[in-house]
Amino acid sequence: MAQKEAEQHKSPEVPPDGGWGWMVVLGAAIINMVNQALFSVFGLIFGETLKDMAGGHATGITLVMAVSVCVTNFSGLLVGPMMKRGISVRTITILGVLSVGLGMILSSFASTIWHIVISYGFFTGLGLGLVASSTFLAISEFFTQRKSTAVGLSMAGTSTGQMIMPIFVGLLLKNYQFHGTTLILGCISCTGMVGAFLFKPMFCCAKANDPHEVEQGKYDLNSNANVNKPDIKKLDNNTSESESLLSGQVRAIVVAESDPKTKTPFIIVSKESMLQKRTSCLRKVVTTWDLHLLKDFRFVHMSLGLGLGYVSSISFSTFLPMFLQDEVKFDMWQTTTCMTALSAADIAGRMTTSEIFRKLKLGNRSQFMIGAILLAISRSLLVSLTSYNMMLVLSVVVGYIRSITVINQNLVISEYIPKHELPSAVGLNMLVKGFFVMSVGEPLGMLKDAFDYDTCIHLLDVILICVVISWTTEIVLYKKCLKKRKENNVITTTPAA
Repeated sequence: MAQKEAEQHKSPEVPPDGGWGWMVVLGAAIINMVNQALFSVFGLIFGETLKDMAGGHATGITLVMAVSVCVTNFSGLLVGPMMKRGISVRTITILGVLSVGLGMILSSFASTIWHIVISYGFFTGLGLGLVASSTFLAISEFFTQRKSTAVGLSMAGTSTGQMIMPIFVGLLLKNYQFHGTTLILGCISCTGMVGAFLFKPMFCCAKANDPHEVEQGKYDLNSNANVNKPDIKKLDNNTSESESLLSGQVRAIVVAESDPKTKTPFIIVSKESMLQKRTSCLRKVVTTWDLHLLKDFRFVHMSLGLGLGYVSSISFSTFLPMFLQDEVKFDMWQTTTCMTALSAADIAGRMTTSEIFRKLKLGNRSQFMIGAILLAISRSLLVSLTSYNMMLVLSVVVGYIRSITVINQNLVISEYIPKHELPSAVGLNMLVKGFFVMSVGEPLGMLKDAFDYDTCIHLLDVILICVVISWTTEIVLYKKCLKKRKENNVITTTPAA
């Protein structure tokens, strides 16, 4: 009994891989259902209102959406520094939920486009970014072997909300118009705090007070020690101040005793002291955001691949309903049926695929590559076989397979990056995705105007295949390098033996 109690009171550094973690998953699913799902109904909520504000033009819609996407992805960079300063995941999640709700409530009072740019684009975008990072990090703290399953179940809340929200928002708009709808949705978003209260503040940071670690740059930003404070060395009685400075014994600040009785210090500040302060400021920036990760080729390569996969996924979701209506000539009922079937299969996939791959003992990166290949094939078939029955079946297939790539977006990063650097790594990955959304969106729109929707979808599939080929090449070369390194180590150690 005593041994069991000791195991239960272990440090949160050892994830329980379940237990209260399933309540955290439930909380994340609730948050995703009432917050992340709002992104999918943006056009339905704001479309007509923004068109009226812009005099019938669509510029307002694209402006608000662009600001929201940018703020959402760039806000991921805030999570790492916040956690390093001792702010818990639960607190960050609550701030994110309140920001989403505040943005929607402020939107209900909007009378111009710029009001919505600030309210929805900035506040709601900021909240969605904080929530996306913090919910994943909260789950990561409780799971190891079943992390994929836990993340999939939490993200099923997003898909459930995406199925319910369009119907619910349609009823609200019919009865309460735009202003009442956004006010109600803002209040509903705040109920996500119920899910956030289920989170435990698991991230605890040890404070580094060793002066040698501070000097070498190995310090914790939670430390109360002054990082810029240099070593203060007392001079020997037989050594003059000028000799000490010239000989390099004192690097930054020198304290000498002018009178043994009064012990009044003389403080001399050298040029090297000022340079040290500047260097330490730069070091703070690098350490705060863990920018040294950008020197890791494998991490950068993963982030670029995940960014392209993310753009391919959201672009397909945007093109599909327009492809069904404009090129296949489906009516509204047929289009919504296919979209609903896709979403339902997506929910099923998020709840089951992770457990299937866990039984097969495949890593998250391997899962993403398998999902990307199958997704590219199924989407190409979807736009080629345009009968209603085939489209309905393939919508289910695409939705189920899509869940594999969606679940593993952050899991690929967490599989490679150490836990203490994970918040910053997730933020940098979101930054890359935001950059790709901004840079690739416009060329895709021009390509659609020059050709058609099925050409664009095929191009999106080619992007996924290119990611898989690039990752496979890197993995093969990396394994070859490791093999050569091991052989060289064996050769060098054999004579000594």
